[in-house]
Amino acid sequence: MPIQRAKPRLVDLDQTPLTSVSASNLPAGSVLQVQHRNHNPLFSSSSQTFIDITNYNVTITPVSASNKVLLIVCPSWGTNGHGSLRITRKIGSASASVLSIAVGDQELGSRTAATFHSYRTTTDAESYDQKHEGITILDTPNTTDAVLYQVQGAVPYSASYTFVFNRQYSEADQNYSARVRSSMTAMEIKG
Repeated sequence: MPIQRAKPRLVDLDQTPLTSVSASNLPAGSVLQVQHRNHNPLFSSSSQTFIDITNYNVTITPVSASNKVLLIVCPSWGTNGHGSLRITRKIGSASASVLSIAVGDQELGSRTAATFHSYRTTTDAESYDQKHEGITILDTPNTTDAVLYQVQGAVPYSASYTFVFNRQYSEADQNYSARVRSSMTAMEIKG
């Protein structure tokens, strides 16, 4: 006798068939939406102050102020000296500010508050290397306005340094050089 697959019918408590599920029907911890940025452009700068990495951001609009945002940032970058990256958050029409839970804050002094930091020398072994990093942050923006997360970069120590995105600092049109991508994902998590 052939095996038959059961076909369950989704119903609510009064036996009415469910035709859709809203966010309010889901349990806490459910993913309500996902916004993703696949960042491919090349970018470089020798700015000693933090500047936006062009188009390396993601916007998410929470459906409830009690929900959280799980942010996953994976930059691919290089530098020929000291370089730092950080994440900012902009809510609605307000000004962007550094996402404090994404930067170090222990005994700062003259140190740079950063999400990622790198130091490379100009020797072949290091300037042809590239960093592929990642961080996962659970943010509580407490809003239903659009939330923009942006990656910024700088070489605070010296303008003689340069940081680059999606390639090595040193490269050539050879098969030992590579072009890569960075990514950024924001997921709304029901509170």
